Amino acid sequence: MHESLPSIISDRTLDALKGYGFPDADRALLQSFTDPTLNLLGGGKRVRGLLSIAGAMCTTGIEPSDSAFEVAAAVEIFQGAALVHDDIMDDSPTRRGQPAVHVAFASNFENSDLVGDSAMFGRDAGICSGDFLLALASSHMLKHASMPANQRFQTMCAEVAFGQFLDIRAENIDLIALLDGDNPREALLAARQDAFSVLRHKSARYSVRDPLLIGADAAGADETLLDTLNRIGSPLGEAFQLRDDALGVAGDPAQTGKPTGGDLREGKRTVLILTTLARLAGTPEATEIARALGQDLTDTQVRDITAAIVDCGAWDEHEELIAERERAAQLAWEELPAGPGKHLLDQLMQRLTNRKH
Repeated sequence: MHESLPSIISDRTLDALKGYGFPDADRALLQSFTDPTLNLLGGGKRVRGLLSIAGAMCTTGIEPSDSAFEVAAAVEIFQGAALVHDDIMDDSPTRRGQPAVHVAFASNFENSDLVGDSAMFGRDAGICSGDFLLALASSHMLKHASMPANQRFQTMCAEVAFGQFLDIRAENIDLIALLDGDNPREALLAARQDAFSVLRHKSARYSVRDPLLIGADAAGADETLLDTLNRIGSPLGEAFQLRDDALGVAGDPAQTGKPTGGDLREGKRTVLILTTLARLAGTPEATEIARALGQDLTDTQVRDITAAIVDCGAWDEHEELIAERERAAQLAWEELPAGPGKHLLDQLMQRLTNRKH
């Protein structure tokens, strides 16, 4: 991969945030508002921005233009907005190995002369911060991208919000009622289909497919190329999120930047969890796992649930779901014409399919 691309995307992303201001705003207060997001946007692997660049390069057949980097920056800023809001809703204390934005705001509050509830302040300030990043990303896209790219970008923003709603709704599905029903396995498999819907709308598309297509649209891609990129990005995005769900159960905190078993403690109804419960339907173990989801689990309890996931065969089934999608993406990738864009996309696909964090 071009080693300089991530750093260029990072520079453009941070420059966009630093360069945004209001003529009559107090500089110190504005800085206190943007500093936590500067820290957030200063990290990350820039995969979405790189996918946007790959889409542009697949379209033009040449190295990325200046505007392609600005489009990539807008995609990265939107990613920041999504992370800020997601961490608030999930009550996640860390992101990218450092305090989540709302936690940073709360910490700053405690060290200030202000009075009140620091956690509430952090949450409310974090919501404002996420909204600010979303507006900045949209403004940046309008300035640097074509109308088709902007339309796709706005659709992505709206779909992620809908997907987040589906995720919140899914967290309140009564798993015990499903397990106690007349046909618990079928009910849980139906719930798993709903989990796939959450996966696609909330994260799979905006994580891979949409950045790829936005970059291509901004560079003037034709329908044939967009179709090919869609057939690469859609299954690859699902594989990416399925892998993320596995890491959410058994990932190494040193690599993921988040606690082991985070999805279990948050009560996520992921494809992996629902596959496990469907396989264990009718057993006391299934009920124990269902009751444990969303609780303040010890590390030992997390390890026990993980062992159950593996022992019942759900982990292997989940791995095959990932592999199926990776194979479909690879077949579509082979249709791309040779060039620097195809080469970059190949490297990104390898990174996404072999990820540990």
